[in-house]
Amino acid sequence: MKLKLMYLVLFTILQSCNKNEVFNDFQNDFENNRWAKNDIKVFEFNNTESNGLYVIKLQLSHIYDFDFAEIPIEVELIAPSGTKEVLLIDFKLKDPSGKEIGDCTGDICDVYCTIKSNTKLQNGTYTIKVKNNFPGVYLPNILGVGVIVEKNKNRL
Repeated sequence: MKLKLMYLVLFTILQSCNKNEVFNDFQNDFENNRWAKNDIKVFEFNNTESNGLYVIKLQLSHIYDFDFAEIPIEVELIAPSGTKEVLLIDFKLKDPSGKEIGDCTGDICDVYCTIKSNTKLQNGTYTIKVKNNFPGVYLPNILGVGVIVEKNKNRL
């Protein structure tokens, strides 16, 4: 438990150094490391700049040597205007040979997946809802899920 807490603090400190970051939130309130089918994670952020292009990423933290190579995830992006976009993602955790593709330290792995890139964002409040579409009642060995929004460094 101490290792998890130390890792989370270190991750937060490192992430706060990113000047292009508009939003970064990570939710790790999974009971017994199980992401229940009906547990939809909701993230809200306010965009104050309409200039430039943005990248939206999903972060998933799981226990090392995960049972599955990918996880079906549904992301609902709700713009300030009320328009909704639903993205169905096969979130890859392992390469074709079965090797973890995430950044693994000890028994914790963090994997990132770009869900939108080179996208313009309106001014105002965005809501992002993240749901696992795993066929079971819960997805095991999940430590947390997060959303990161950054200015696209190459296309400002």
